[in-house]
Amino acid sequence: MANLHGLRIVNTRPEARAHGLSDALQHQGATVLALPLLEVEAMPLSPTAKQYLLDLDRYDMVFVVSPTAAELGLKALADYWPQWPVDVAWLAVGESTAQVLYSYLINPVVPQQETSEGLLQLPQLQQLQQGQRLLVLRGEGGRNLVRDTMQAQGVQVDYINLYRRQLPAIAHNTWQALQADSIDIVIITSGETLTQWLNIAAQQAQKIPILVISSRLADLATQKGIKTVLISASIKPTDIILTLSLWQNRQEHVID
Repeated sequence: MANLHGLRIVNTRPEARAHGLSDALQHQGATVLALPLLEVEAMPLSPTAKQYLLDLDRYDMVFVVSPTAAELGLKALADYWPQWPVDVAWLAVGESTAQVLYSYLINPVVPQQETSEGLLQLPQLQQLQQGQRLLVLRGEGGRNLVRDTMQAQGVQVDYINLYRRQLPAIAHNTWQALQADSIDIVIITSGETLTQWLNIAAQQAQKIPILVISSRLADLATQKGIKTVLISASIKPTDIILTLSLWQNRQEHVID
């Protein structure tokens, strides 16, 4: 069993999404410091977005990129669709997103690798053909990997931007209150979070180890000069704990 006793870990996930991970880390003996670097602001639906919602039955698939997109998107769709169209397939980027869809009686396909890259490996997406349609529920400024790949296959891809992410107003004060020299590692789960971390921590960001959840994020962090970057197999607490435990053991052996 993993033992993270003595580790001081900064969890940068949005406040509403941080509790499960923080609880799991604390259960393994870690001290967890909360530093939310993103907060979500719901966006009003544009006339085009409303039309996409009305046209739900004309899409072959709907891809939901986050729990927040699921919550906002399904709430909006429910105003137009008291019953879901039977011929529309649903895809969720991960289990947390899928849980929201389950609550709306939707059973989505979830990739084993909870990223856009993992989603693109699904046979359901690879089998989409010229003239078929994909609707994406997401936040403003999300990655365009799925869109670009699907459009290259001749698939029509439409986006509904449901929310925007921004740095919480209290983030700078929260960071100043933390003792940076005593932090062992910072958990970063998205490119936007990495950008905010680099902005808020400035030169200290390069010295403090971070844990990320994909090779893509690790490459970005390394390019920005961060010296120590751990890669977890996924965002799941079990994978993050395993990665941290192995790293801590290596650190202890070096000290010994």
